[in-house]
Amino acid sequence: MTQIVVSLVVLFYLKWQLALILVAAIPIIGVAIGMVLQNNVLFSGTIRENLLWGDGNATEEEIIQAAKDAQAYDFIMSFPDGFDTHLEQGGVNVSGGQKQRLCIARAMLRKPEVLILDDSTSAVDSATEALIRQSFRENLRNTTVIIIAQRISSVREADQILVLDDGVIAGQGTHEQLMENNEIYQEIYWSQQEGVDG
Repeated sequence: MTQIVVSLVVLFYLKWQLALILVAAIPIIGVAIGMVLQNNVLFSGTIRENLLWGDGNATEEEIIQAAKDAQAYDFIMSFPDGFDTHLEQGGVNVSGGQKQRLCIARAMLRKPEVLILDDSTSAVDSATEALIRQSFRENLRNTTVIIIAQRISSVREADQILVLDDGVIAGQGTHEQLMENNEIYQEIYWSQQEGVDG
């Protein structure tokens, strides 16, 4: 299901680029796309080496800034070896939220034209997620960010939200528009509010 959604979203983005692609004959694979999944992969090696997969030519300054933007810097520096801390294959020696933030930092280093986030902050607390979203707004101004999420807080500030119900688009609009006219979105919103309040 996620692959279908991601494919549709990429096609939606490319629809707006179609004239450019036809005129310039730019192949679709030429679009720099970054993706952060819920269960992304970290490799055996240092944190620095893992981040450099995003951009092998990144400077130390850029690596530090990406880690700060992804809210990963503080926990990285809490390790005795900082960025030189060794990660086991799959990142099994860091928490799920730490792993997700490292993968977000790696994607941000790449500076993609399109960044697809597929439930990529599901293991991160709401306050940290809000800081990451703020970082996206401030640092990825020239990037189309596509967020696939179950939490409304993850997509609330998006320019456009698509509501899917059993793989079918059941609504489209801003948070405010969907709160006015989409029952499915309203139900999800209120159920998540109850979870916060209760």
